[in-house]
Amino acid sequence: MHLPFAIPAHAQKYVGGKVCSADLCFRNGRYTLHVVVSLPDPVISPSEEVIGVDLGLTHPAVIPTRHFLGERRWKEQERRIFRLRRKLQAKGTKSAKCHLRRLSGKLFRQRKDHDHVLSKRIVQHAAPGSTIVLENLTHIRARARMRKGEGQRRLHSWSFAQFHTLLTYKAQEKGISVVKVDPRHTSQTCSRCGHQARQNRRSQSLFLGSCLWVQREC
Repeated sequence: MHLPFAIPAHAQKYVGGKVCSADLCFRNGRYTLHVVVSLPDPVISPSEEVIGVDLGLTHPAVIPTRHFLGERRWKEQERRIFRLRRKLQAKGTKSAKCHLRRLSGKLFRQRKDHDHVLSKRIVQHAAPGSTIVLENLTHIRARARMRKGEGQRRLHSWSFAQFHTLLTYKAQEKGISVVKVDPRHTSQTCSRCGHQARQNRRSQSLFLGSCLWVQREC
């Protein structure tokens, strides 16, 4: 059986790569072909440029140029899904449980889409051959002290492992390295002079270093 298919514009750069595997999926009345390809590493000389990325719940990602990456609507999208999930869980009917399964799939796809967008924007701000530095958030759920509520819910549903995987493969395409560092005190350390103190971080939106370096976050 022969099935013609079209390659979307954003995937044209992968044409010619070595095909590793392929899955033919049927959903909502249409077929999609998911293909995994292997590409040779780009030949790019490493540079000394380093870009630190601050990941958080208030702002998904912040880079040194004071760019706040992410969309405000993402939070509201998740709130709507969680509100609907609570209502369905309270009903407990067979149809509600079926709806809950569909809702879980929707939430997973939505988060993955957000991670794709966020990782792409970070890589776009990095020059080929540079290094992207992230906080190592592997055990953040165990370390974080947070009251019950939306913040705790979003922390426990944070897909940072998935995000790191997506960022790494996108960065490799441009010869960019991705490294992790200890996240402790990073929000209290001045990027200008390196001085670290709790009083440097005046609030969520204001940083004032001992060298009088001021950074306001909106």
